[in-house]
Amino acid sequence: MIQPAADSLVADPAPSPPPAIGRRRLLLAVGLSGAGGLLWEVLWQQSTALALGASAFGAAVTLAGMMAGFAVGGLYAARLARRGRLRAPLVAYGRAEVVVAIGGVLVGPALRALGALDTVLYAASPSLASVVQLCGVALVLIVPSAAMGATLPLLAVCAPSAGTSIARLYGANTLGAVIGILAGTFVLVPLFGLFTTGLVTAGIDLAVALWAIRHPTVAASSSEAANEATVPWGLALLAFASGLSVFLLEVSWFRSLRAAFQSSTETFGVLVAAFLLPLSVGARLAPRLRRRFPEALPLVLGLGAAAVLCATPIVDQLDRWALTANVPLLPLFRFVQLLVCIAVPVTLLGLVFPWLLEERPGSSGSGRLYAANTAGAVLGALGAGFLLLPTVGATRTSWIAAGVLALAGAAHASRASRRAVIALVATAGLVVAVRYDGGGGRRRVQGGWTDRWGTPIYVAEGPDATVSVSLSSAGERSLVIDGFEASTESVESHYMRWMGHLPTLATPAPLGDALVICFGTGQTANAVRQHHPRRLDLVDINAAVLRAGPLFAVNERVLEDPAVHPTVMDGRAFLRRAVDRRYDVVTLEPMPPNFAGVNNLYSREFYELVRARLSPHGIAAQWVPVHLLSPGHMLAVISTFVEAFPHSRLWCDTVDGTCILVGGPAPWSFRPSDVPLDLDAATIARGVTLEEDQLAGLAAIAETITDDNQLLAYGTERLLRYRYDSVTGGPGLAEANHALLDRLRDIGDRHLGARSGAAAK
Repeated sequence: MIQPAADSLVADPAPSPPPAIGRRRLLLAVGLSGAGGLLWEVLWQQSTALALGASAFGAAVTLAGMMAGFAVGGLYAARLARRGRLRAPLVAYGRAEVVVAIGGVLVGPALRALGALDTVLYAASPSLASVVQLCGVALVLIVPSAAMGATLPLLAVCAPSAGTSIARLYGANTLGAVIGILAGTFVLVPLFGLFTTGLVTAGIDLAVALWAIRHPTVAASSSEAANEATVPWGLALLAFASGLSVFLLEVSWFRSLRAAFQSSTETFGVLVAAFLLPLSVGARLAPRLRRRFPEALPLVLGLGAAAVLCATPIVDQLDRWALTANVPLLPLFRFVQLLVCIAVPVTLLGLVFPWLLEERPGSSGSGRLYAANTAGAVLGALGAGFLLLPTVGATRTSWIAAGVLALAGAAHASRASRRAVIALVATAGLVVAVRYDGGGGRRRVQGGWTDRWGTPIYVAEGPDATVSVSLSSAGERSLVIDGFEASTESVESHYMRWMGHLPTLATPAPLGDALVICFGTGQTANAVRQHHPRRLDLVDINAAVLRAGPLFAVNERVLEDPAVHPTVMDGRAFLRRAVDRRYDVVTLEPMPPNFAGVNNLYSREFYELVRARLSPHGIAAQWVPVHLLSPGHMLAVISTFVEAFPHSRLWCDTVDGTCILVGGPAPWSFRPSDVPLDLDAATIARGVTLEEDQLAGLAAIAETITDDNQLLAYGTERLLRYRYDSVTGGPGLAEANHALLDRLRDIGDRHLGARSGAAAK
C-alpha cells in the first residue's frame, strides 16, 4: 500500500526549494508517530490474544510479524531513496502515516476473521490451523507495520533542513513511545476502552499525516551520496548486534522484574516506559558524543557490556527490595526505582544505533541500518524466549547480551590497544556479575514471599513465564508463577478442591464431560475426577505447570487417569475451537483477575462462549478472589457472571474465606454427594452467601466486564487498592469485600421480605 503512494511522487516535476521545516514541529510529529506506534503495538497484541488466544506463541508471532514489517518498510524506503525516487519525502511520510492509521484500525476485524477461520480449520487439522494462524497474523500486520517502518528513513533527508539529525528524530520517536505506553496504560484504555483508543491512535496518525502532506518540505536529491547509500557490512552487523542485545536484555530482565512487581498491566507499562526512556536519552546524546569523540563507539559498546553485567545482579534481586504494599502512586515509585537500576546500561545501549544512523544519515543508509537492527531485535526476542531462557535462564541470557556488545565493540575497534581495553572493561563487569550473582530464578524463588516459600525443587523458565515449585521449611510445596503463589498445599488452598466439588454437585448424576481451565496444583481437577466424569479435559496455557503436576501429592496423580485429557492451550482458544463439545461442568481458576491478559477469562464475551459449550443443565464455576479484588471490581466480576448465567449463587468457603460463583442457564440446586467430602450438606448450604434472587439486582450497581473495556486489567480502580491495605493501616481487601457482601445479603433479605409481604396481602 506504500508502493503506489511513493511511486506517484516520481511523476511529479521536481519542486523548487521551499522554506525549511520547523525543527520543533518535525520533532513533535515524529514523537506523536512514536506514541501511535507503541499504542498500536499494545492494541495489536490485545487483539491477537482476544481473537486467537493468549500464548507465548501468539505473542511471538505478533511481535515477529510487526518487526518483519518494520524491516520491509525500512528496506523499501532505502530502495526508493537509492533510486532517486523520493522527490517529496515529507509527503511520502504523510502517506505512510495514512496507511498506518487505516491499516491499524483494520487489524482487529481482520484478526477476528482469522480467528473464525482458525476455528473451522482446527476441527479438520490442528497443524494446518497453526500454520494458517502464523501466516495470517503476518499478512494482517505486514502492511501497517511496513508503513510504520518506512517513516523514519523517509524523514532522514528532512532532518538537515529542520536543523536536527536523524539520531535526534529517532530519540524523539522513542520518547513518543514512552508517552504512548504510559498514556495507553493509565489514561486512554481505562477511560475509553480498546476500540476507542484505536480510533484515537488512528486520529494521531492522521493528524501527523495531514501536517506532513500539507506542510512545505524540502526536496530530496535525485540520488544520495555514495557514502550514505552504501552501508558497510561492519555497520550493518553493529546495527544487528545492537537490536539483538537490546531485546535479549529486555526479555531476560523483564522476567525478573515481573516477579518483583507482579504481572499486571501497569507493571508492563512501567517496565516498557522505564526501558525506552534511557534509550531516548542515549539517542539524544549520540550526535554530540560522536562529534567530540568520533572513534569512541567501540568503547561505548564495551562500557555498555560492563554496565549490563553489573546491573544484572541488581535486577535479579530487585524483588528483595521492591515495594509490595499498596500505596498511593505505586507505579511512579516503581518507575523511579527501576530507572535507578537500569538507567546507565540502557542509556549506553541507546547510544549505539543512533550513533550508526549518524554515520549514514540518508534515507537509503538509515533504512538499511533500521532493517538490520530490526532483524537483530526479532532474533533477540524469539531467541531469548524460546531458546536461551529455557536452557540457560534469565541471568545467563543477560550475560550473553553483554557478550554480544563486547564482541561487537572489539570487532569494530581499529587498534589492538582498544580491543584490550574493551576486554578489560567487560571482564571487570563479568567479575562483578559472577561475584554478586543471586541465581535469578534458578537457585531461589523470586517474588515477594521468597523467605516463606523456601527452596525451589523445580524451575522452568519458559517463553511466557517462570514456573517454580518450592519446598518450605514446614514441608509445604507451592506453585509460583512469575513471583505469584498460584497454588499451595496449605489450608489456604481448601477452596481449590471446592472449585471442583461445587459445580459437580450442582449437576445431575451421572456426570458427563467436564472441563477444568487452569491446572495449578491439580486439586480442582482431582476434585472433579472424584465424581467420575465420562471425560475430563484439562487446559492450561503453560506446559511447565502440567509437568510440575506430579510433584504435588494432593492431586493424587490425576494426570495418570485415562479419563483425563490434558491440553496446553489458552482456555478461551480451546473453548472457541471445541465447537462439537458440550460440558456438564466448566470450572476455572486463572491467575489474579488484575493480571495482564486475565480479563479475557472474566469478560462477558468469554462467559457467552462458556455458555455455548455447556449442556442444557451444565454448570460453570468461577474463582472470586476477594482478597485481591477491589470492591468495585468484585461486584463487576459477580455481575458479569450473573448476566451470562442468570441462575447463579455466590458461595464462600467457610475454611479459607475465598468465594466461588456457581451458575448455569437453567435452575439447579446442590444434590447429595456420591463421594465422601470434608464438608457436609449443612455446611455447604451455609456457605451460600448470595442466592439467585439476591444477585439479580447487581447489574444496576456494577459495571460489566467486556473484551473492549478491559475493566480488570486497565480499570482505574485497580490503582486505588491502597485504600484497602491492612499493611498501611486500612482494612484488608478480604475484610472490606466480605463486609460489602454481608450488606448486599441484608439488603436482599429485606427486599425479598418486602416482596413476600406484598404478595401475602
